Amino acid sequence: MMRIFSEIVRRKKGEKKCLFLSMGSLLFFFLFFACTSSDSVDYGLGEYYVEITTALGDNAFLLDSGKTIQSVGGETGRSYEAGDRVFLNFSYIEGSADQITIHASAKIVLGTLTPVEEKDIEAFANDPIRLESAWIGDHYLNLRIYMEYQSEKHKIGLFTDKERLDQPEIIVYFLHDANNDPPGYPTSLYLSFDLEGALGEPEGNKILQIHFNTTNYGQKIYELNY
Repeated sequence: MMRIFSEIVRRKKGEKKCLFLSMGSLLFFFLFFACTSSDSVDYGLGEYYVEITTALGDNAFLLDSGKTIQSVGGETGRSYEAGDRVFLNFSYIEGSADQITIHASAKIVLGTLTPVEEKDIEAFANDPIRLESAWIGDHYLNLRIYMEYQSEKHKIGLFTDKERLDQPEIIVYFLHDANNDPPGYPTSLYLSFDLEGALGEPEGNKILQIHFNTTNYGQKIYELNY
């Protein structure tokens, strides 16, 4: 299993934050999953779900829909701290609407949307990634990306201009610094960014224009409601 080590780094100048990522083994169990939606899947082995959730502690998890589920079977030995974002493959116990059996799980990288000065955004590196999907779940921006990794730690951040947070349309930049890491192995990553600290609770009245530098679409802008 691939290990992901993440650390939020705070810099006094500009209060810029980014995630430092380093990867060991490049085979990750996410390759086992084919979808990230709340739709159930049944390939003859029973119905199961694949979702990104928030750990509540004591084997309880909060779905982005606001529903709480409780693990009572399967992979219950693995523990997560409250607030962790966790990728779950699970099935509901027969006859129950909230008790589940976990088939597989993993903690995913969690960051925050960071308001900074515009000049700091322009100064940050912007190396391309392959973008697979981007969606809002509750107050999180969730991403699935691919990037090439060989040996150097990469830095990833989500930034916005702190002077424009009151606008109905907010420009957001997903930035990636490969740290001069030479081409290596394509690595699949799921990322989750908490938007609430910068934007408050989601009310559906803001449009986020999220800018990505990608290898598959070029300069790509996703517009998502928040």
